[in-house]
Amino acid sequence: MELSAIHKAIIRRMAEGQFFSGRQLAEELKVSRASIWNYLKSLEEAGFEFHAVKGKGTRLKLPIELLDKQQIVSGLSNDNQYLLKQLDILDVCTSTNQILAQQHAVKPLPSGSICMAEMQTKGRGRLGKTWVSPYGQNLYVSFLWNFKGGIAALSGLSLACGVAVCHTLKRLGVEGHGLKWPNDILWQGKKLGGILVDIQGESQGGYTAIVGIGLNYQMNPDVSETINQPWVDVCSAYGGDMSRNVLAAKLLDNVLSLLHQYEARGLESYAQHWNYYDCYRDKKVRIISAGEYEEGIAKGISKTGELLLLKPNGQMKRILSGEVSLRLSDH
Repeated sequence: MELSAIHKAIIRRMAEGQFFSGRQLAEELKVSRASIWNYLKSLEEAGFEFHAVKGKGTRLKLPIELLDKQQIVSGLSNDNQYLLKQLDILDVCTSTNQILAQQHAVKPLPSGSICMAEMQTKGRGRLGKTWVSPYGQNLYVSFLWNFKGGIAALSGLSLACGVAVCHTLKRLGVEGHGLKWPNDILWQGKKLGGILVDIQGESQGGYTAIVGIGLNYQMNPDVSETINQPWVDVCSAYGGDMSRNVLAAKLLDNVLSLLHQYEARGLESYAQHWNYYDCYRDKKVRIISAGEYEEGIAKGISKTGELLLLKPNGQMKRILSGEVSLRLSDH
């Protein structure tokens, strides 16, 4: 659904959770009350939840802290404000990764170009899965960075970005979170976020990485019907309210810093941190690939990003991410 100017005005007006009557909204927005009813109905169909009380009016069931470009940019450190070259904040898009890729195809973008959205209609997870992306409830952000070196050096980029996300949460006071190989952020075993890296380019001219990060912020429990695994959001993990714009600024700060340093440092300098955050380390796991599986004990990652799997026969096997899934073993 494309949001019209009236849709956006209604959302901005109701974002803080206050009650408004149909007459109030109609007068402010200079449309009929019947039109307001139709706009609210179409927003409901798009996933917004409203709470109506006779005599008081209608409000959003959950208030929304809309993304604020000025607040986010001012929350960056001075060094990283310099690294930020472009920040687009969209209402609704297909996916932030796709938008950056399309812009880059038309005119090459500089490193430090970022796209964020309030809502995605075609958010993607790993292995082609859909990333549920309701309006204003989470963070959907993509970073574009150009690298001069070979593609092999970028194989561990998503792992390093996972470390940056975990550092962000830790610095904001969240505890109990960690990483699941290759690109999930968990809190007490539940999905908190994920990372998807798209790489394009040719070896002669270097490569461009688009790093997409989805982080559950304060999500309506009703969306759990469309998510096929246990999930949690940052506010629940934190145990209280946290500003969505502060979270966004700190996330941009840490990821920009990592991308700026990654080509010189590589994954090796982040592997120890990754292993510190590893939720499955020393646990019995199952690797699933093409309908077949093998089991062993997870022993963290290698310096080049492979999962180290200790087999029952004592052999240490290196697992490449590719088209494989990692699960805790049932027994």
